[in-house]
Amino acid sequence: MKLALQLNKIEYLYDYLSMGVELFVVGGEYSMQAVLKLSVEEIKQVKEKCNHKKVYVLVNGLYDQYEMEGLSLYLKELNGIIDGLLFQDFGVLQIVKENKYSFDMMYTPETLNTNGLSINALSKYGVTSAFVSGVIPLEEQLIIKEQCSIPLMIKGHGIEYLASSKRKLLSTYKDASSKDFSTNQTLIMKPRDSDFKCYIYEDQRGTHVLSYDRLYTLDLFNTLKVFDYLYIETLMMNENEAVEVVSLYSDALKGLENGRYNKEVKEFLPLLKKLNSSLTRGFLFDQSVYKLEDMRKIDNERNQ
Repeated sequence: MKLALQLNKIEYLYDYLSMGVELFVVGGEYSMQAVLKLSVEEIKQVKEKCNHKKVYVLVNGLYDQYEMEGLSLYLKELNGIIDGLLFQDFGVLQIVKENKYSFDMMYTPETLNTNGLSINALSKYGVTSAFVSGVIPLEEQLIIKEQCSIPLMIKGHGIEYLASSKRKLLSTYKDASSKDFSTNQTLIMKPRDSDFKCYIYEDQRGTHVLSYDRLYTLDLFNTLKVFDYLYIETLMMNENEAVEVVSLYSDALKGLENGRYNKEVKEFLPLLKKLNSSLTRGFLFDQSVYKLEDMRKIDNERNQ
């Protein structure tokens, strides 16, 4: 299992390289939910500094028809510079296939990669790696890994996706409610009579809702080690927290390799919790509400 993360600051690139990060994800002109949005020239400079490490670009939006010409030119510029794309719109895949670009195409929809058979079927159409959905239990993620014939990445640490919309929901709410707040900053939303909090922000690609709590898996490496990449999401992290988190996960991976993980992780966990007390297991140990056999049973009962 190799360490991957979304790069949060170019100045810390060499620090992350020294920690053993193997895959860097960066944002660009067509990215959604990106920490940094770099120009093509800046992305090229990052790749040159990374030497033999991999650099992927987030091209993970759902694009309208009027954007496709510009998107096509953008992918042409990236070809030959980076190693791969994280995408969810099959229009991106089609452009890459038609032009025979050499990207690793990592299919990264937020909620759709929930079974290995579908991922294997998509691999026949040009998907070469995939990001397993985080909204299913760990048990099911492991089954997907057993079934899949292409490399898989899972989220190891960071905030989680809750919802998004192409609409400017904060701007609409501000106009309708006459409330005075800035739509140019990230807000914290808390439902009435609940302790649950989440981030909400608006940008040129719409409105995004993300968990306030961070997923953590530092003590689960004995189980997760079958995956190809463990991803650290630095969105909503400050620079110091990101560096410390990556350092702890890097040390834990080294411990896994040298046989000291089970002992060392007991020391690492308190350090991780000191960095941020809002840690969660997400959906890792929840059970799926609906199984395929349950849905078939419901359909049969409806048809009777």
